[in-house]
Amino acid sequence: MTGSGFRVLLPVAAMLARGASRPERRRRPLLVGCSALATFFLLGAVNQLLIRGTTVTQWAGLVSEEDLRPGTALGLALLVVPVLALLHQAGRVTQAARERRLAALRLAGATPGDVRLLGAVEAVRAGTAGAVIGSLGYVAAQRIAMAVLHVHDTGRYAVPLWPIPLVVAVVVAAAVVTSLRVSRRVVVSPVRVTRRASRPAPAAVTLILLPLGVLVMVVGGQTQDVDKVGVPLFYLGGALTAVGVAAGAGRLILASARLAGRWARTPETLLAARALEADPRAASRTMAVVGLVVAGGTGSAVIEWDVLQQAAVDHAGVDLFWLVSIGSTWLGLLFALLVAVTALVVHQAEVLLEDGRSTAALAAAGVPVAALRRTALRRTIIAATPVCAAAALATAVGMAAGLYTSASWGLAAWMAARALLMVAVAIASASAVTLVSNRFLTRAAAPDRLRAE
Repeated sequence: MTGSGFRVLLPVAAMLARGASRPERRRRPLLVGCSALATFFLLGAVNQLLIRGTTVTQWAGLVSEEDLRPGTALGLALLVVPVLALLHQAGRVTQAARERRLAALRLAGATPGDVRLLGAVEAVRAGTAGAVIGSLGYVAAQRIAMAVLHVHDTGRYAVPLWPIPLVVAVVVAAAVVTSLRVSRRVVVSPVRVTRRASRPAPAAVTLILLPLGVLVMVVGGQTQDVDKVGVPLFYLGGALTAVGVAAGAGRLILASARLAGRWARTPETLLAARALEADPRAASRTMAVVGLVVAGGTGSAVIEWDVLQQAAVDHAGVDLFWLVSIGSTWLGLLFALLVAVTALVVHQAEVLLEDGRSTAALAAAGVPVAALRRTALRRTIIAATPVCAAAALATAVGMAAGLYTSASWGLAAWMAARALLMVAVAIASASAVTLVSNRFLTRAAAPDRLRAE
């Protein structure tokens, strides 16, 4: 393959696709589905920005009012983040599962660059298929929704044709970039596929964006010139806080693992803590998304408090607009949480694929499989707890202090209850997913995983 370029690369990629094993064929729909979801939400965001004019409605103001559509577009675009995280995890587990075939290609004379290009070609194929499905799904869903809701001015709200190829190109490019990032630390030799040594431990400086974002939110909320200075600062602080949760997740997990290892009283806890301490970045990729969901759910509590207080002052029920808006927010958070925990399942599969022999060796040495399951569960709890707690605390402090100038014990209690609820739901969801995925661990602990192939 060396020096032959795409003239040989494309037929080899097609041959590998036809000869894929059954597990690989089962993973392929996951890649296609992630690309389809990303296309669906991106196309929805672009569609919102292209709508012109305002139509007054009782409940559909997020779409019909011109001042609110940018926020709706931002919300749809943010839903792409957990989907991309799942796409990244799916790419990693696919790379690990293709060990034999990739090693055989190197033995046949392929260079490491050829192997990476083959992964990129597969990403183009899966990304294109998913993007086309997502585009068709969005157009069909929009037409059906407008027909059911009896929307008369369909031309104003229907997505134009010209941005669809652009969105497809963006999604395919994201799939290719994800594939190349996944394979950049993979060493494909004629013997087997391994990963380069883990990068240095996350530095403490990665946590600086989290308190900085909270501080900027508070300053923006307390500024006298609200429109010109306050609102931009507040949104900037929110963005910094979100980036801080994602960037600092690895360091938070490392600190939690060290603390858990220092105070461990059982072998399962010690093993879980040391595994996270050895590679905190692997767990941070999925836990960061879970933390962002916690931050979103905690932040929405401030808006809900304000709506409920206004309804109490007016002695009236909550307006239909707010019911639809808050309900849509919770549906988006629920979707993001489901995608995040799905990424966690894929991460568990990746860990077992890469460390399967170590797990099998522990089982062969007499460690009960039940103890290995408890180790996996405690590893999830140790990783999820600090990230979710930090995200909830930072969002609660920034939102409440930034939007309210006077102290309110009712708001403080409401925010504290919501933060605790979101943290508990997130940790419980991650733990439940870990328990469900324990069937992968049972297979990894089988004695035949000790064979050298």
